[in-house]
Amino acid sequence: MGKKIMGIREKNTKENTSPDRTYKRPSWVKALVATEEELCPDCFKVVGTKSRYSLVCALGKKKGGMTVSELTDHLKLRQPTVTHHLNILRSVDAVESEDRGRERVYRLNRGAHCFEECKIPY
Repeated sequence: MGKKIMGIREKNTKENTSPDRTYKRPSWVKALVATEEELCPDCFKVVGTKSRYSLVCALGKKKGGMTVSELTDHLKLRQPTVTHHLNILRSVDAVESEDRGRERVYRLNRGAHCFEECKIPY
């Protein structure tokens, strides 16, 4: 019985990560175009949670970038949460980072697929 359940989970995981699958645009993301209702899996990762989208918007307003400490203070989130969201954003190339001494500065990658092609506003 355990193997059967595991097989179902594996099947669902593969279906959920299919590149052909699209996701409904979350209500907190403004549509720039009236027909823009579906997002690719990578773009959904960027805006799938409201706090992650807030992080994108904060970085979008600061062209020079922000440190994790600045993002933590600005968003009123805990440092591990901010770091987790940044790692997800880095995995889909939505943010870039640069080491400056003991700090790492994160900037929005404005040329990323999510902002150029899928037109996610920030």
